[in-house]
Amino acid sequence: MSFTDDPYQSPQSGSPHQPAKWSSDFSDAAAHAAGADRGLIGHVPMIAMLMIAQGILELLFCTLGFGFLSIVYFGPQKDLGAFRGLGILMAAVSAPTLISGLLRIGAGIFNLRYRRRGLGIAALLFGLVTMMTGYCAPTAIALAVYGLVVYFNEPVMMAFRLGDSGRPMSEIRSAYLTRR
Repeated sequence: MSFTDDPYQSPQSGSPHQPAKWSSDFSDAAAHAAGADRGLIGHVPMIAMLMIAQGILELLFCTLGFGFLSIVYFGPQKDLGAFRGLGILMAAVSAPTLISGLLRIGAGIFNLRYRRRGLGIAALLFGLVTMMTGYCAPTAIALAVYGLVVYFNEPVMMAFRLGDSGRPMSEIRSAYLTRR
């Protein structure tokens, strides 16, 4: 929903104490966004790139975990037989990391274009599951806090609504990121 800047001034009549003009479509949303507060719009691409980087690191950890499992099971029996339990544990820890890494990379790619904010929030929250690895815990916590603060900012939510409605990224950036 959008409304005029002054709720007591109607743009049609120019007289005070008229009700505000409400509309339910996003046809003029970019025009209202141009006059809106920038908020934390500039942080969205940074969070998206950090999510992609975190996802790549999580996939690297997952590769190492499943690689250790395969070495333990397919390697020399007499040398590595005692490590089979540890291999199973590494695979169990790596499975959620695989899902989180793929989710983060996908969300980061969409969020670079201001699309699918819900997927970005889900990736940040599900990424906290990787804290059990210890490898990803500090960066997962920091990224989740930073990302959730940004994604629940009102101008950021409006920018994602514009992106989800089909507006190009250049139009969204020009509406919010220019200084006046």
